[in-house]
Amino acid sequence: MENSPATLLADLSEVCADGFDGFAGVASDQLLRMVADSGIVQRAVDAIRVTLAGEVVERSAPHLGAEGMVRQAGHSRPATFLAELWQISIPEAARLCDLGTATRSKRALDGSPLPARYPAVAAAVADLSLGVEAAVVIVRELDLAAPFCSTEARAAGERLLVEHAPGLTVKQIAGVARQVRDRLDEDGAEPRDVIRRQRRALSWVTEPDGMVRLVWVMPPETAGLVRAGIDQLVGEQLRAARDRVPDSLGQDGSADSDDRTMPHRRADAAEDLFRQAVNCTCGAGGGSGGGGGGGSGGGGGSPLVTMVVRMSLDQLITGLGTAQIDGIDAGISATRARIMAADANIIPAVLGGAGEVLDLGRSRRLFSPAQRHALAETYGGCAFPACAHPPSYTEAHHLQWWCSGGVTDLDNGIPLCSFHHHRIHDDSWEIQLREQVPYFIPPPWIDPDQTPRQGGIVVIAM
Repeated sequence: MENSPATLLADLSEVCADGFDGFAGVASDQLLRMVADSGIVQRAVDAIRVTLAGEVVERSAPHLGAEGMVRQAGHSRPATFLAELWQISIPEAARLCDLGTATRSKRALDGSPLPARYPAVAAAVADLSLGVEAAVVIVRELDLAAPFCSTEARAAGERLLVEHAPGLTVKQIAGVARQVRDRLDEDGAEPRDVIRRQRRALSWVTEPDGMVRLVWVMPPETAGLVRAGIDQLVGEQLRAARDRVPDSLGQDGSADSDDRTMPHRRADAAEDLFRQAVNCTCGAGGGSGGGGGGGSGGGGGSPLVTMVVRMSLDQLITGLGTAQIDGIDAGISATRARIMAADANIIPAVLGGAGEVLDLGRSRRLFSPAQRHALAETYGGCAFPACAHPPSYTEAHHLQWWCSGGVTDLDNGIPLCSFHHHRIHDDSWEIQLREQVPYFIPPPWIDPDQTPRQGGIVVIAM
């Protein structure tokens, strides 16, 4: 095999023969290849460690007692043994042990072979098409669904995830793995909502210096509303700072700049929201057991905060399955989403908003608020691969640039955060829509092969 891990490792070792300073003289294109090759070598090493960890667990089974491998080495369990031997953390060693057990084939009492619990994951880790971290995520989510679905359904979900994993980041794989888990355990979504809501809590602790640390444990629907409000205000501040006249001077004669960190901005935005709520002169309703929104201002205008809840038409009608809140990883039951849809500040992704026209052609250069909401519903935030910025941080980018005749229509728009918007323009990235799925093609100086990278919300059909 021309690009086997052994060959790649030999190539890397040759460069490092005189020490790691040997990389300083390597050309950029060769260095890029070596970085990619080192990832393959790392996957090979990780695959070996997973197999070894599984074997160590098997040889240290509780029924072996003092004869077990790790007990003879002076340890109580495999994770602590491997953590010391490999100089890694105990949680990381435990993950390797769990994955090794889940992907290790066994033998029955009569000696006949038994398949691994997750054979597709085992094969993908072995042939280096699936990294260990991604494999851990897949096994974790499928294990959560296992008590509530058939073995056949779980195996189908496993094969589906392994098939779609190449080319996705670990974050994207985690997202689709949660989708598969929720589909395998649709009946469990509503009970999970109840359990999570029972865990809600708010407390604060005064620290020695007088600062107060707020600890707020909230269910996804509450977190979605809180995050949407804070993110919207922070996004508006960032856009305002970018568009500020550059020659405006502060009192000291220097350019007026805002050097707050993102945590500072979020804290200030939360304070602004609470101040507005406290100063509201409308009738304030008490907290409701159902967690619905409170009173709204009496002006009849647009709500300050809009939260998008993503669900299919069937889910809206039947109340079955799960829905997603933009910016929040955990899903909620479709039943809960239907209740939330009664709030004027909640826009279910399946609703159209009084037949409002979204495609405006070239009559306007800027995308309308309604179009931006539609793009947020479609892409869930910045569409660049693995970017976590929510919709309020994004700007609508014309796929065919406005200056080149591009129209201000949904089919020609895609949301990008400011950073990635500039990368697209400045670094000559190409964006292609394939069946409404965005693929970002890097310039050759970033990726000589110009391999398309899938962006947006990764959804797989089951």
